[in-house]
Amino acid sequence: MIKEKIENHPFHPNHSLILTDDHNMERCSTCSRTSFSSHVYQCEEYPECKFRLCRECSSVEPNIDYPGHQHKLCFMEKTEEEDVECDADDGYCKRDFVCDELDRTAYSSILRCVPCNFNIVHLLCGPLPRSIRYEYHMHPLVLTPSVIDSDNNHHESQDEDDEYYCDICEDTRDERICVYYCADCKFVAHVHCLIPQITSALTGSVEDQDLILLSTSSGSDDTDDQVDKNDMTLMDLIQNLTKEDKETFEEHFYWHTSNNVVFDSTCGESHGRQPEKYIFPHSPADLDNQVYKFDTYCNFRRLKLDTNDLEVKVVTVKNYKVAWYLRNVLKSLLEKHGDVIDEESKLSGDMKSLAFHFLCRVIYDKDRTRRRDITEELIREWYGYLKFVRRMGLRIMFLYEQLEKIKRDFVSQIPIRLESEIPNELHQKKSRLQKQIEKVDTDLDKCKEYSSRSSGVRLRLSDYSYGDDEASKLMQGTAEKNA
Repeated sequence: MIKEKIENHPFHPNHSLILTDDHNMERCSTCSRTSFSSHVYQCEEYPECKFRLCRECSSVEPNIDYPGHQHKLCFMEKTEEEDVECDADDGYCKRDFVCDELDRTAYSSILRCVPCNFNIVHLLCGPLPRSIRYEYHMHPLVLTPSVIDSDNNHHESQDEDDEYYCDICEDTRDERICVYYCADCKFVAHVHCLIPQITSALTGSVEDQDLILLSTSSGSDDTDDQVDKNDMTLMDLIQNLTKEDKETFEEHFYWHTSNNVVFDSTCGESHGRQPEKYIFPHSPADLDNQVYKFDTYCNFRRLKLDTNDLEVKVVTVKNYKVAWYLRNVLKSLLEKHGDVIDEESKLSGDMKSLAFHFLCRVIYDKDRTRRRDITEELIREWYGYLKFVRRMGLRIMFLYEQLEKIKRDFVSQIPIRLESEIPNELHQKKSRLQKQIEKVDTDLDKCKEYSSRSSGVRLRLSDYSYGDDEASKLMQGTAEKNA
């Protein structure tokens, strides 16, 4: 039976919805469709309210938890929107690489909180079933962060140039992306190759499904229920700092928000990859000299914080607050190294939390970045974060030792980059600049052409100009008419 009126619908909880037969309404506020096969609901209490709900969406219930959002999300198989941004706090779409696998899971379905307009548009960025059944494989397939297995690889040795494949479509796959995997049979499958099975699981009773979030964890799917989630964001932590602490914090970071933090004019465009700054190391002494030049050239200044990153929700782990997607990193850090801050530290709780957040951020980024994707800019950013962490008194020598190895390895690869990678980048930059120059030259030629054609027929303005007395009389006459 069709309900004529809906009270407290989760998509529009504050107002009642009434059924109407007006099919010429604006699009449904949930699925964005503009054509309806039957009646639609609209807000009863406020006619100017533009919330619309089609009958198909009226039966959808939010039932999926997402740790970065305070409300449950609903799974929708199809929407008519293709310009919605993915709001996953630190999903695959927020990482610094382009991935075809990510695009193949976009917009075929969407996880959405309608009241908040919070959307996860990539299937890979949201919670997925821990295991699923595939009709052409005898064992359950388990969601796994990454699978690198020589038995599943078409090369004899494993290195960063190896290619890995999906056993369903037999196409290549990115080893950084989570997959469904059978360890017994070494069977690996893209997530997007199992969309029908995943959709079936998410549209059914999710209470019977074990959903986990791998897109934001560092190789761990552990979601400790004792972690105390709250509604605070990183920006809230910063705003809660005392005046003295905030001044200290702003010596290391800047950002663009309503509080008008001054832009750091010293943080201009990075020129850290200019080849003339480097030498070719032929001996250990040369390598040491080059590392020194690298350190000298990388004069770490204030780091710019992305405003979107500052709006990420934080959770409390062992009295420290970090971005929710870093909770497993912090737990692992405390288990392995203990509390790396002195008990007698006089830092405020918020400053301690910010220090641990950036420490975990470096560990998180370091662990998920492949060797070939490391850049000077990235190393500079890591050291910039740790400069603040070390000033806060955290004992992080273990991480400095790891970054020192990464830095020396990066520097040792510079001669190879100077042979191909950097020249290619400079040629591309030269090509872009050449196109800009050609455009400017074209505009200049147009100016010359127009000037040449119009010079013979240019009006002689002196023949039509008024003298001073005539102009005054004309202006006075106009003023009298307007009076």
